Amino acid sequence: MLERRDKWLYIVRRPIVCAITNFLHGPIYPAIYSLLVLMSSFLGLEIFIFSLTACIFIFICLFSEDTIPIIPLAVLVVYAMSWRHTSQPPYYSSFLYERSTLWLLGCLATLSVFAMIFRIFVAGATNFSFRRSILFSGLLLLGLSFVFNGVLSAQFVAKDTVLGCVIAFSFVAIYFFLGKTNDKIEAKTDYAQWIGYVFFLATLVIEIQVAKLLLFGHNISGEHISVFTQTGSINKDLMIAGWGMSNNVGGMLAIFLPATLFLAYRLKNGWIFYVLSFLQVAFICCTLSRSSILFAGLLLLGAAVLFMIIPSRNRKFFRIFNGFIFFCAVIGAFVLFDVIREIFSVVFDRGFGDSNRFEIWRNGVLNFFSAPWFGVGFFASFHVDVNIENWLFPDMYHNIVIQILASCGLFGIFAYTLHLSQIFALLVRKLTPERIFYFAIFFMISGTSLLDNHIFHVFPALLYSIILYFWESSIVPKTQGILADLQRTTFHRSFAERIDSYKKIVF
Repeated sequence: MLERRDKWLYIVRRPIVCAITNFLHGPIYPAIYSLLVLMSSFLGLEIFIFSLTACIFIFICLFSEDTIPIIPLAVLVVYAMSWRHTSQPPYYSSFLYERSTLWLLGCLATLSVFAMIFRIFVAGATNFSFRRSILFSGLLLLGLSFVFNGVLSAQFVAKDTVLGCVIAFSFVAIYFFLGKTNDKIEAKTDYAQWIGYVFFLATLVIEIQVAKLLLFGHNISGEHISVFTQTGSINKDLMIAGWGMSNNVGGMLAIFLPATLFLAYRLKNGWIFYVLSFLQVAFICCTLSRSSILFAGLLLLGAAVLFMIIPSRNRKFFRIFNGFIFFCAVIGAFVLFDVIREIFSVVFDRGFGDSNRFEIWRNGVLNFFSAPWFGVGFFASFHVDVNIENWLFPDMYHNIVIQILASCGLFGIFAYTLHLSQIFALLVRKLTPERIFYFAIFFMISGTSLLDNHIFHVFPALLYSIILYFWESSIVPKTQGILADLQRTTFHRSFAERIDSYKKIVF
């Protein structure tokens, strides 16, 4: 193993390779990649973006001494899906179901998996062990419960295992891969600020996509379709992006909100991000996603109060701005009440009702009793029409606990309970701004998944896995491997050194 790794190190430390990997660790790379993703969402360049993403991912696996640069790819690539190629109404594109697309995605995924395997077994962290890990056993057991979903149920179908493997992979793979491919993860290294920067770029991409909908609506075969109704309200059914419906869009904006608030607290010019956090909540409101509005509002309110209390370089601005927002809200509630009522008419009309949630949850419990050990599987019917057309995932229960209970049974609930107990073990450690940021992402993903399906979709689960890895790493530094004892060349600096130099430029 050491001999193979020495040969690999000789290659990756060549000046040209080091120059590329240094670029991939800097702030320009995620900015350029997010711009390409945004262009793809408008122009339908998915084939180019997916191929480029696979090439970058494979290069990182083969030639980068650490694999941190895969994070922008995992976070941003999904937003490259364009409106013209979405399977959702009113577009009904078959792009994702075409044989050529499936073959390409299959080939790219296969090459990427082989690159991951190479990195883990040929050039992985030589001294790394999960024996010191707090979270790994719970995540692994949770992944196994997804794989075995519905295995003893009369409603079990082969698709259950396929989807279970995909969900398990998204929960566990990135956590495991980062652990096995990074020799030196230290609590003192400021990964949180860089991750917050990547999440903020994703926020900008989504906000521009929402702004496009508000300003220009949809254009289908030359026909313009506005997302506004004749009364000035918003048609929730038309608030879709190429990669998701209104609840998905609102959910991801809510999940990324902690990053904007963390940068507002941390950075010298954080007041800019604080203002943008209010704009972010306004965009969430435009999606009319009730669970996202609820949890984003709670988080923003909590942060607003906290920022006025704790010492920071921008605390005076936070206090003044909060007072201004409160004054505007009171005046607006009286002067613009009719306008606000029309804008949110869809929320009021649909609901403060349950949108069949209670019926879905009741049927989920009944499904659990029909197959209590491993559940009925992800594809079992819960006998309620949720009216989702041409979607890649089956109908789900819109509640993380009910979903695991019904689909994975007692095995799944035991695994999830163990996982939450390990999360609690992280939470009771000494709080720092970075750890509060990681917890806030966990809270937003889990909280919004109490009323929606976010955590069971692949990319929110990837974010979940990434955040848990760095949260744990801020508490339990990973074992230093052979790279810690080798003298680095001037071309290949440590991640902490790159962060210190680049953040002076960007932040």
